[in-house]
Amino acid sequence: MKGDPVYISLPSRVPGFPPDHALKLNKSLYGQTDAPRIWYDKLRPGLEARDFTVYNADPCLFISKKVICICYLDDCLWFAKNSKDIGAVLQLFKDDGDEYNWEMTEGGTVEEFLGIQ
Repeated sequence: MKGDPVYISLPSRVPGFPPDHALKLNKSLYGQTDAPRIWYDKLRPGLEARDFTVYNADPCLFISKKVICICYLDDCLWFAKNSKDIGAVLQLFKDDGDEYNWEMTEGGTVEEFLGIQ
């Protein structure tokens, strides 16, 4: 995890730990203030390694020869003329496995992404 170290307090009745101990996080938590930046710092090099270029006017827009990716916080919209091209990019991320800790779910609509449904 990049950035400043983050520590969390233990619940008051966790057995085996003194009450004044804290735990250091090794990865960001959903909802943490730095989580979107940490996600972007991981996503951008991952996309650039797959021949995507960040668009100068919008750092959340990534363009390759066949696929466009728009990211917002920890969600991405994928566009292509052929859905197989999107599938190929997503498969590359899945093939990385735990090395980069890519966690993704596929599906949903643009309306769900925008929060208007």
